[in-house]
Amino acid sequence: MQPFSLLIKPASADCNLRCDYCFYLDKSALYPESGKHRMSEATLRVLLQRYFETPQPAYAMVWQGGEPSLMGAPFYKQVTELQKELAPRGARIANSMQTNATMVGDGLAAHMSKYRFLTGVSIDGPAELHDVSRRTVKGKSTHARVVQGLRTLQKHRVPVSGVTLVSTANVEEPVRVYRHLRELGLSSMQFVPCVEWDAAGEPLPWTITGEQWGRFLEGVFEEWFVAQDWNVSVRNFESVLARLVGAQSGECRLCERCDQYLVVEYNGDIYPCDFFVNELYRLGNIHDISLLDAREAQAYAAFAQAKSHIPALCGACPYLSVCMGDCPKFRLAAPAGATHAGRSWLCEGWLYFFRASWDRFHALARNIASRAA
Repeated sequence: MQPFSLLIKPASADCNLRCDYCFYLDKSALYPESGKHRMSEATLRVLLQRYFETPQPAYAMVWQGGEPSLMGAPFYKQVTELQKELAPRGARIANSMQTNATMVGDGLAAHMSKYRFLTGVSIDGPAELHDVSRRTVKGKSTHARVVQGLRTLQKHRVPVSGVTLVSTANVEEPVRVYRHLRELGLSSMQFVPCVEWDAAGEPLPWTITGEQWGRFLEGVFEEWFVAQDWNVSVRNFESVLARLVGAQSGECRLCERCDQYLVVEYNGDIYPCDFFVNELYRLGNIHDISLLDAREAQAYAAFAQAKSHIPALCGACPYLSVCMGDCPKFRLAAPAGATHAGRSWLCEGWLYFFRASWDRFHALARNIASRAA
């Protein structure tokens, strides 16, 4: 069986911020029955039981949102106690959290440190870039509060990674963004392209173009490579290197299939991907079916395999073995028979970036292979 992780939404789409570009806030409309969405102890227990029924080299659980810190420290203490109670003997358990950090206090940080929660903190660069899109419900800036939460995590020695959404607010400032993350003491980071459309299929104002994405990646890569910041982990680059040395990519969008994880919502509903949380893709509920049943469902198999359907044009691309056609969310809709049908919105950017960095990536890959020999 293909190992898989869980992306868990314990507070669903609930969040204390209102970031302009957030794609998940609207998911609360799926669950209109209450103002607040919080995972119950009963659902948490069943979720863990279902996951521990599956054979895994490591049981990897990502607590995400919305904003998962809304659950508070008591919930995550309950999580780790139940994990210890229910996990198979000798099981490896890896918890991680994706948070805006504005609500992280000493109690939660201390618990996350004790259980080594790998924590991704959303930060889009210096305040004047970050605060363009990342604001509170009342429209106030958040950068200072994010940094305060980050410092709290660092004080408690929680392993922290910076997660930067690359939007029109910061896409022209790759070096400033990278240096700001380094100045905050972050030696692990990843950059996520912002690509969102409206109901008519038109790009929303914060959506970047492929060319912008390529130049942003190039800017970060040049800063990282020239400085030889080999102790700095940039997930985007490590994922490329993993593909070149024959290992599994750390990013699902660079994998052959969409079967690396399952999403579990606050009430136990199961989905194949958080980009596709809607009734069309709902696989069932953990109170009714096992996670193995969800992964063996015909609907899941079709979803997982759909990524491999790429246009003929991609077949001649020298970078296909790394790009793998990119994330299905980013693929363009086009008339049947059009040469660009199925291509990623970011395709031109990937081409630009790989042309600029390909030889150096191969040199790094050879160095990695020689050290492993």
